[in-house]
Amino acid sequence: MPYRRLPTTDKARLRALEAALKKVNAITTRNIPFAKHSIEELQSVKNQFENTLKHYELNIKQQSDNNKHYKATQETARLYLSHFIQVLLFASERGEINGGLKYYGSLLDLGGKVPALNTEQEILEWGRTIVNGEQNRVRQGGSAIYSPSIALVKFKLEEFSDAAIFQQNLKRNTLRAFEKMQQLRKTTNDFISQLWTEIESHLELEAGSEEEKRALAEEFGIVYVLRRKERKLLQQQEEVENVEEPKEEISLEGKAEEKPTFVQRDLFMQFN
Repeated sequence: MPYRRLPTTDKARLRALEAALKKVNAITTRNIPFAKHSIEELQSVKNQFENTLKHYELNIKQQSDNNKHYKATQETARLYLSHFIQVLLFASERGEINGGLKYYGSLLDLGGKVPALNTEQEILEWGRTIVNGEQNRVRQGGSAIYSPSIALVKFKLEEFSDAAIFQQNLKRNTLRAFEKMQQLRKTTNDFISQLWTEIESHLELEAGSEEEKRALAEEFGIVYVLRRKERKLLQQQEEVENVEEPKEEISLEGKAEEKPTFVQRDLFMQFN
């Protein structure tokens, strides 16, 4: 006996709602197999689910598209900051930095190595430390470092910071839309289940057989699935029906091929 299966994906839910609505619009009100007030609710649930799904997919697309810009600005900021720190360390090693590295936080504790700049937090935190340290050192009379200049490094860091903030906002929007979709999926499935139950109960009185009832119910979008044993049994039945009866073959063995017999006669002319 096939069992009824509720939709498990967003597209399947939308197909179920659209199928029911399409069938309702194609028949008279008297033949609709569920309460009349459910028609307006069906239209409302379908519109709400469709609009929310489009909004959710739009948020995902915006986040994905902006992620390329975010990654690009992150790599650029990391590159400029890393190069500036390398130039700073080389200048310090040559003794060209007034006051040494005391202006740059814990950079002195790294033993002349460039700090890890792999994550957003590391880039922004070290960026603030290096920019503030360089500005304080220059105010104390130190010579500015160029190639790259701290002004250009600061600009690239601010550009990355803006991109990171925008990306975080997109992530929050996507998360809110996802949570809303999760709630709506449950309520939509509950509505579809209740609607299908009403349809089946009504068709139980009209249909003559289970097969006829299922055929009519499927027109309203109800999905039935065969169990594994039922699928195997149905497959076996189809194989049996497709087997053709062997045709009787007529054997020609033992039958001599009949050939026409020609009698040749010689005509003699007798002369007396």
